[in-house]
Amino acid sequence: MGKGLTENLASGPLVLAEDYFLTSPLAFWEIPILLKDELAMSNLMIVKGDANYRRLLGDSSCDFTKKFADVVSYLSALIVALRTLKSEVATGLKAEVILELASTDPNWLTNGQWGVIQLIS
Repeated sequence: MGKGLTENLASGPLVLAEDYFLTSPLAFWEIPILLKDELAMSNLMIVKGDANYRRLLGDSSCDFTKKFADVVSYLSALIVALRTLKSEVATGLKAEVILELASTDPNWLTNGQWGVIQLIS
C-alpha cells in the first residue's frame, strides 16, 4: 500500500495539500471559498478523528438518525469520515443500532470503544 501511495503521489493522482483552515477549530461550513472550490474538484476528502467529525457537524447535537449527507450538504466533495466515538455528537446512525448499543454499552457515545466510517457519495 505504501508503494502504491508513493507512486500515485509522484505521478499526480494523489495530491497532498495543506491549508490553515484544516487544522483550525472552525466549523467546516466556515471553510474559505477557495479551499471549498479546490476540495470540490477532488475525488475524495478524508476527514479523520472525533474533533474533525464534530467540526463537520458544528459540534452541535443532531438527530442521531438524520442522514450524514444531509447534515454536511454544504460541502460538495465526496467525503469519507473516520471516527472513534468520544463525544455525544453523531448522525447517520440507524435507530435499531442506537437501541442495541444503548442496551449493550450505556457509554457507547463517549468511551472511545466504538467508531463509525461514513461515506457521502
